[in-house]
Amino acid sequence: MAQRARRWLIGLGTVAATGASVVGQAGTVSAATTGALAPRALAVRSMTNAGPTLHRGSHGPAVTALQRRLTALHYYLGKIDGKFGWYTMEAVWAFKEVQFGKRVPPKPDIVGPLMWRQLQHPKLPRVLKRRGGKNRIEINKNTEVLVVYRHNKVALITHVSTADATRPDGNGWITPNGNYRAWKFLPGCVPDATFGGCLYNPVFFIGTSYAIHGMPNPTSTYSYDGVPLNPASHGCVRIPIDVSRRLHKLIHIGPRHGSRIYIRGPKLLYWSP
Repeated sequence: MAQRARRWLIGLGTVAATGASVVGQAGTVSAATTGALAPRALAVRSMTNAGPTLHRGSHGPAVTALQRRLTALHYYLGKIDGKFGWYTMEAVWAFKEVQFGKRVPPKPDIVGPLMWRQLQHPKLPRVLKRRGGKNRIEINKNTEVLVVYRHNKVALITHVSTADATRPDGNGWITPNGNYRAWKFLPGCVPDATFGGCLYNPVFFIGTSYAIHGMPNPTSTYSYDGVPLNPASHGCVRIPIDVSRRLHKLIHIGPRHGSRIYIRGPKLLYWSP
């Protein structure tokens, strides 16, 4: 892991070395001012002093470097295209939620110097069930993070949105804590007979009422649609739609041998606009 991080760090240095600009809190580092620096020195300088400041809508080599690092750390499943869209944003949220251990981490929508440093030496997610099986899913409602373990190694970390107990359309919604199995998977858009819309690629864990399922991109960081930073569901576990296309391939599905699913955290979660 450390060796891969060093290679990535050196690679990020070429962002400036090849003539691109890296904008950070300390100003702009460009090839005109740093062309004489070796890639390793340039990378360290840009990461520890300035650090590229990125946000949704940013684009370029620094975003590519961010996506590659998040991919290597199992947070990002999207295209490495240098475009900071919602899939990259949701991966950033998941990373920050793990690093800070908070459902709403500081400056959630910004990739700044602190996050670049954390990307060099990231913390692993907190394990919820140490003897829960080699292949399992853990959902931590304290941080709104889902982790897939394969052979006891992290295979995926994603941001989720679980139930908001005080949605405008009713009170008392919960995502129930407990131990379950991934017993059934349905591909594509599965109509939600109760609330309308679609459950995308749902993996059901309680009958056909509770599932881990995909949702389209949210309209804003805090909202009730999509997979926003806040709890927003009626009880299911929402995941980004790109993650929903891959989740079932990382786990076992079936009533007897389906992957274990462990959900832990406060019984009720609240968010008010």
